[in-house]
Formats: sequence, structure tokens, C-alpha cells
Amino acid sequence: MTERETDTAENAEHVAHPRDVRAGPGDAGAADRPSHLPETATDRRAGRSATRLFFGLLLLGVLVAVVLGWAAMG
Repeated sequence: MTERETDTAENAEHVAHPRDVRAGPGDAGAADRPSHLPETATDRRAGRSATRLFFGLLLLGVLVAVVLGWAAMG
């Protein structure tokens, strides 16, 4: 056995998640499956506002492009 394999074998019982082989501090991100965060009414409202803003700006851009195209032809 190499030195690395020996260290791994000796410390195997101290690992929180035996399948977790990533190097790094702490136990961050070691969950087997991601969990969904609870969604509140405020979160949904903010999402709807962002969507409305996006589509409003998209519509404004299309209108500007049409007007500039029409002005260039005339």
C-alpha cells in the first residue's frame, strides 16, 4: 500500500460521508440529494415582477427596432 492509501484506510471511519472524495474544508455540499428551499409569496411576487420587467424591455426593444427600421426605409 502506498502512503496515501494507508492514510485513507486509517481515516475512513472519521469521514462523515464515505462516498465524498472531494478535497476541501468542512462538509459543504456533501448532501446526496439537493433539497428544495421553501418558496414564499414574496419570492413568487419578486419572480413575477422580474418576468414582467424582462418582457416589457423586450417589447420596448422590438418596438424601437421596428420604428428605426421603418424610419430607415422612408
